[in-house]
Amino acid sequence: MNKAKHVLSKLKAYYGEDAFIVEREDPFRALISCILSQRTRDENALKAANALFAVASTAEQILALDSDSLKRLIRPSGYFNQKAKYILGVCRAITEIFQGKTPRTRDELLSLPGVGPKTADIVMSYGYGEAAIAVDTHIHRTSKRLGLSPKNSKSTEVKEALESALPHSDWTYADGALLQLGKDYCKPKKPRCGECPLGEYCNEKKV
Repeated sequence: MNKAKHVLSKLKAYYGEDAFIVEREDPFRALISCILSQRTRDENALKAANALFAVASTAEQILALDSDSLKRLIRPSGYFNQKAKYILGVCRAITEIFQGKTPRTRDELLSLPGVGPKTADIVMSYGYGEAAIAVDTHIHRTSKRLGLSPKNSKSTEVKEALESALPHSDWTYADGALLQLGKDYCKPKKPRCGECPLGEYCNEKKV
């Protein structure tokens, strides 16, 4: 059994086999929410998404808003000028290129303004139920500290390392568990190494 499988087994024992089940949501909402979540806290992104979707929840409805109104609605997420530009670009592409439907393939999603690998993977997973490991800062950090990917690896390399080492059926669980481990214990500053259930596998454990 490779190290990634050992780590996954330990995570399942700690968090439970039934943890991190993905609840499907509308692909368009998942896409816009993920853009709003960039470079901000989850609670700020949620506040902005709720404000926006209360007024406009489709690409056509968002395009009908004037720019100032859109920026006001998403202001809580921060970087609202850039995010408004991305969102409008996404909505135009959906209406003009994709016949009003949120792209269903990863490559198509990556063609949209402001959409990177993590956002594309989240939409594929949460919007379309396709297993994926969406490497965010938590998964990037925990994977390298646990030695599941090279220390200087980029996000795309972390994704490739994890997905090649784990069965497809475990990708969704690994995504949720490594993310949660990063939030609970493997923090960027002052990690809780002494309490971490994966301490035996860590390359950077601080006693």
